Amino acid sequence: MILDHLKKQVKFKIVYHGPALAGKTTNVLKIAENRGEELLSFNTKTERTLVFDMVKEEREVKGFKATFIIYTIPGQDIYSEIRKMVMRGADGVVYVVDSAEDRLQDNKHFLEVLSDDLKLYGKDIEEIPVVIQYNKRDLGNALPLEELNKEINVINKPFTEAVAIENKGVEETLDLIIDEIIAHFGKLLK
Repeated sequence: MILDHLKKQVKFKIVYHGPALAGKTTNVLKIAENRGEELLSFNTKTERTLVFDMVKEEREVKGFKATFIIYTIPGQDIYSEIRKMVMRGADGVVYVVDSAEDRLQDNKHFLEVLSDDLKLYGKDIEEIPVVIQYNKRDLGNALPLEELNKEINVINKPFTEAVAIENKGVEETLDLIIDEIIAHFGKLLK
């Protein structure tokens, strides 16, 4: 968070984290499209995120102009150093879960990766604002929400359902993580 009391501005960093191909980039792309903005993106030839994707959201919060810079991380293990760099300074995280039954272990593993990434910067997954988004709910092999939540949400965080490719649940997820960040940092904005 960067706070400028004189200008009444505050900037927050939101990172969409999770395993490869879970829908992180799709979420951020839909956020950009919904606002008529361009997505800053660095992709591989197969259109998978190589470095990060980025877009911003601006809102008025308690008399301050709040800017939320929204990033994705690359989900492939070979880009772990880049992922760790993108996580620096994160004020909130959307953990994007692929709802497919065969991705359950990847989702669980990457939740541990998220915890480790946060620890690198002195942050605790229990303390930082995190929203879990169960994406790809339209898949025929999607696990039931109750089962997914029991298996994944061991940190008891707020969660949403989404079909990001259809723009379902994208804005709700963004609103929820922004609410969580504002609640977490609200004392500083007085």
